[in-house]
Parts: sequence; structure tokens; C-alpha cells
Amino acid sequence: MFSLARTAQARAAGSSRAKAHPLLIRTVHSQNLPPSLSKILSERHSKYRQQTTSPETQAEKNNDDAAAVAASQPSYRPQQRRILAKQAAAQAQQATQQTSASRSWPKLEIPRGARRFTFTDASPTSSSVRGTVTVAWTDQFLFVEDPATQDGRRTLKPATIRDSCSCPRCRDPSSGQKTFSSVEIPVDIGLEHVKPTKKGLEITFLRDIPRFSDHDDKKHIMLLPWESIDLSLKRKTMEDVTLPRQRSILRRTGVTYWDRHILPQHIRHIDYAAFMRPDNNPNDPNPAFWDAIVDLCRLGIVFLRNVPRDPSSIEHITSRIANLKETFYGRTFDVRAKPDAENVAYTNGFLGLHQDLLYLDPPPMIQALHCMESSRAGGESLFSDGERVGRLLWPYASRHRLAPLAEHHVPYQYAKHGFHYFSSRRVLEGNAAGFTNVFWSPPFQGRYMSPVKDIRSWIKPAQVFSELINHPDAVYEHKMEPGDCVLFDNLRVLHGRNAFDNASASAGGERWLRGAYIAAEDFLSRAAHIPKGLAEKYRGEVPWTPGLAQQELRESAWHGDVVRRLKEIDPGIDE
Repeated sequence: MFSLARTAQARAAGSSRAKAHPLLIRTVHSQNLPPSLSKILSERHSKYRQQTTSPETQAEKNNDDAAAVAASQPSYRPQQRRILAKQAAAQAQQATQQTSASRSWPKLEIPRGARRFTFTDASPTSSSVRGTVTVAWTDQFLFVEDPATQDGRRTLKPATIRDSCSCPRCRDPSSGQKTFSSVEIPVDIGLEHVKPTKKGLEITFLRDIPRFSDHDDKKHIMLLPWESIDLSLKRKTMEDVTLPRQRSILRRTGVTYWDRHILPQHIRHIDYAAFMRPDNNPNDPNPAFWDAIVDLCRLGIVFLRNVPRDPSSIEHITSRIANLKETFYGRTFDVRAKPDAENVAYTNGFLGLHQDLLYLDPPPMIQALHCMESSRAGGESLFSDGERVGRLLWPYASRHRLAPLAEHHVPYQYAKHGFHYFSSRRVLEGNAAGFTNVFWSPPFQGRYMSPVKDIRSWIKPAQVFSELINHPDAVYEHKMEPGDCVLFDNLRVLHGRNAFDNASASAGGERWLRGAYIAAEDFLSRAAHIPKGLAEKYRGEVPWTPGLAQQELRESAWHGDVVRRLKEIDPGIDE
């Protein structure tokens, strides 16, 4: 209690002094003082008044006119913290790229007593090692060095090396899974011996995992592949390693962006029987099947023809690629007009360009639609390259008037028949490395849970996006016939449908498609195995990169049209 009383007294005294300060100044000013002292006191008084002036009052005084204008016009104030965060992330990434070698691979000096050797693969058929490698080791470190470069030495740690062992004792030969846990590795594990071979470095350890130590006079020997050495020495990058990641796969297949005029020059109609034929062996792949996979990667769309009119054909097609993604619509689904439809696609009306199931997280990647019957007038399928438009707009997405495309969250929702799904997505998605995704599905947008958001600033740039994807020159139109099956990338290609005649239903006519989905991770797992040579067949000499894609689009005829449209809402945009 005594402590609280003293605190209250101190606060009261401080408040009294603060109130007395301006009073003291006014009293002193009222006396007859020398001009120099009066001037000093006057300056201090003015400074004090500036410091104690309310920022809110000053802001209101300075912004009265601006507030009046803003009240009469819809305006968008970008989320400065978000924009600054993006800029900071880009700077941090640049700094990381500049210093990753020094931080992740400390350049320790090789001790004089370290054992060492130099290895050169003289085999004319070997591609695992490019050039000479100098190897040295102590019980604590493994040093690998590229004599051809100045910054070519890397220091590898025994614990990390040991954790990567893939010998039959450390990984089950059947499942490929680890037979030990990383926490079993002694923190003081060391290197006993290192020996070069054609496949890599054979390594034995000091103080190995106890149950892997000498057993039946058989030492545990690990093979560190030359590919790992190449990656450590930056002779290769992770982009040179095929992983089930879209960027890694597209680096091999390349990407062709298209419109109504370009797609017919590239799109293929592959025979169903040829597509379904299995590979004879790894050295004799089925080109028809892998051409379809390559086209799904580089174009985002491919057709099959002569598909049997059997409801199970859609399962045979999709399962030939990967496991089906079952949704609340079932393992497969039927697109046909019916009364009281639970989906707008199950009507005969016009269906605008969209992506399926954006209220799921994540949405499916591959969609397949097999035409069982198409005897009604109309109903042409529509396709548009959404990623092409997204990449063309992305360089301007940080601009004041265009920022809502990359910042405003559009709600997507399905809440019918006992199911409820919800997700919100920006039209343009990206990160510090650049553009990543486009999301657009107007028919399946949900409602704003709290309508306090002002979407007026989003509408103008969204109209530009809509005009670009729906322009007649952007939309590829195809009338599906029985026996046709289209497969397309739902995360890249927007699809829709023209209205069709419902009057012929009484005469027995019908438009009936059977559909199924494949998840991204399952498709990419299959695409990672595209045989070498087939993947690069249509790409050209230069591997694909996002930066190269942006450069090519900027140099295309499409870029001028995009800039012209953007200038209508933001005249300050640069060419």
C-alpha cells in the first residue's frame, strides 16, 4: 500500500509540473527582460507548443480538403504494410542469395594434417561429375573443393551426411523408408575413412549409431552420391533435380502460352487406345501417354479421341495418370441438365469462364470431361489461358489502382445439401519470387460474411481481367462430340460452356459429360517421371524459368493490349 501511495504521489507531482510549465513561461514573458533572453524564451515556448500540439488535430487541419474529395469518390488505399513487407521479403531474399554460401557452407580452412585426394572421373560415358574434385577430411569435417572456381570449397558435417544414408541397412529396400530416426545419431559422430568410387564417396563413421556399429564383422558403409557433391559445389542447382514440384517439371517441359489463334497450332487429339497402352519397360516408354502428360504441363490442355462410350471410361483415363480425387460430388460426376440442379453446370444455360471447386483447399489440379452424348444444338466448350493473363498483369499488381487484384480476398462458398465449404482467394496470387496462381470463378463466389468491405476499388481492375480472359481472341471454342475427352489444368485454364437447346430433350437429345479430378500432388508425382528426351522435345534449348516466361510475355503482342487497357484506369503506367 505504501508503494502504491508513493507511485500516485509521484504521478501527481509530475502532472503538476507539466501544467505549471506553460504558466511559468507566460509569467516570465510578462516581465521586463533583456531582448536576447526574451527571444530565447519565445523560441522555447514555440517549440513546446509544437511538441504538445495533437497530431490528430494537425492532421485534420491539413487534410480537410482531401477528406472532402475522398468522400465523394471511391478510392483505394493500398495496404502499405503488406507492400512494404513484400519489398522487405524481396530484399531479404536477395541478401540470402548473396550470403547463403558463407552462412550455410562455412569456408573453414583445411587443416594441414587432413587426409586428402583428388578425383577425376575419366569415364567418357559418365555424367555424374563435371570436372575434378578435391576431397579432404578430418574426424569432424568433410571438405569438398572445385579447383576450377575461387569460391569452390564447401564444408560438410558428419551428422548431416549420416542422416542421408540410403544403404539397404538404413532404408528398407522395398518401401524406401528410413530404418532409423535422426535423433539416434550421436552429436559427436565423426568420419573414419573416405574413399572415392565411380558412384560417389564411400564413407565410414566414428561413433556411429550404436546398432549400426560393427556387426558380424561388417562395417556400416555409406555412399555419398556425386550428385550431392555437385549440388554442394553449386555445379548443379535444385532446379536441375527433377522433383514432384511444378516449377521443376516445367523447367523440363517448358510452357507455351496461348490464345484462340495459337492453341490450334499445338493442341493434340491423341487416340484413346494409344494413350492407355502401358509402357513396355523404362527404356521403351509409351510416347502417346507421355505426350498427353507433357501437353498438360506446357499447354494445360489435351484431347483424347475414340474413347469408348462407357461410364467407366473416365475412371480408366484418369487412373491411367494417377489416383482420382474424390469430392462431395463423388468419385466421378455427370454434367447434364436436370431440374433442381445442385450446380449451375447442371443446367442448359450459359456458363462463364471459371475454375472448379475454388472453395476447396486446395482445389483439384487436373479435370477430365468425357463426352457421352452431344445431340443438342449449342453447348460448345470454352477454354481460356488464365495464367497467360495473370502473368501479363502481375508486373503491375503493386500499382495503386491495380493492387486490389493481388490483395482483395474474394470469397468462394458452397453450402447446400448438407455440405459446407468456404475459402477466400485473390485473383492474382504471388510471393517475393513473382506470380504463382490465378483464381477466377464468378459463378461460385460466396457472399461477404461482413459487408463492411468496399469492393468498388476492386471492380475496375477485375473488369480488366475479365475483359482479357473473355475477349473473343482469347477463348478457344470446341464442340465436344461423343468419344471426345478433354483433360485440362484447372489451376491454369479457365473453362466454360455456351448455352444449349433444351427443346430437343423431348425428342431424346441430350448433352452428357462424365467428369473426374486429379489432385496436384498426384499429377505432379506422375509428371516427375516424364522420360528424358520426351519432356524436352517441344521446349527448345533453354530450360523454362518464371523470369524467362515474364520476359517473353512482355515482348509479345499481348503486352501492348494489356498496357492500353490498364492505362484507362491508371494513366501513369509505364510501357
